[in-house]
Amino acid sequence: MRRGDFLKEMAGSLFQTAKSVYEPFLSEDLEKVEVVADRVLGISWKPLMKKEEIGSDLEMKFISGRPVIVARYGTNMEAIDGVCPVCSNIIVVTTLYSSGKCLNCQKTYNFNTRSGELQLKSYPLKLVDDTVFIGFMNKKQGGHDA
Repeated sequence: MRRGDFLKEMAGSLFQTAKSVYEPFLSEDLEKVEVVADRVLGISWKPLMKKEEIGSDLEMKFISGRPVIVARYGTNMEAIDGVCPVCSNIIVVTTLYSSGKCLNCQKTYNFNTRSGELQLKSYPLKLVDDTVFIGFMNKKQGGHDA
């Protein structure tokens, strides 16, 4: 083996060794940064459902006493506030028409077209070990309490 090839092989091997040693530390640091960011933003995460749970494409769930509308679009999922932003009543969900309606102020929202008179707030979602978590803003940060 020539000296140039030997040095090239040693450099590649040394890089792979350093990478395998530091990779677990980097992933732990990323998790710590994520936890700190959640605290700064005032987000608390609550379990929403298991990834493999099969339900309808539109359903109402109550998480920590809060109504949440879970809408599925193929492989994508969205969690939407189930309270009318106009009058604070719970939105009635109709799976047949993929719509929601506030029976008090008569405003509607279509989940297929993602449009309507209601301007509904979405919640952040994250997947951890086959469980989908929903993020709620803490009351101290200007959101709802969790």
